[in-house]
Amino acid sequence: MGRAVPSFRIALEREIYSWKDLRRALGKGNRKRLDDLFNQARSNCMAAGNAVRPVVFEGMFMAIVFSHEKRLEDLTKAIEEVRLQIKSV
Repeated sequence: MGRAVPSFRIALEREIYSWKDLRRALGKGNRKRLDDLFNQARSNCMAAGNAVRPVVFEGMFMAIVFSHEKRLEDLTKAIEEVRLQIKSV
């Protein structure tokens, strides 16, 4: 018997496609930013799919937020390292 629910990766691609009008309305620089957000969702697709949420956008959103949190943490650590280097000079 076939699957009743499509894989999250397929559902995510459909959700991303549904935002095509927004993407089209954005300028080129902002399209790249939107594409970067979608790529962040794709990079955490497996984890978002394992969350088994009925609304695909929730998984997509959390994958993007998680990616941003990791980036913020990395930037915070890098800033703290620079501060420590400045203090030791």
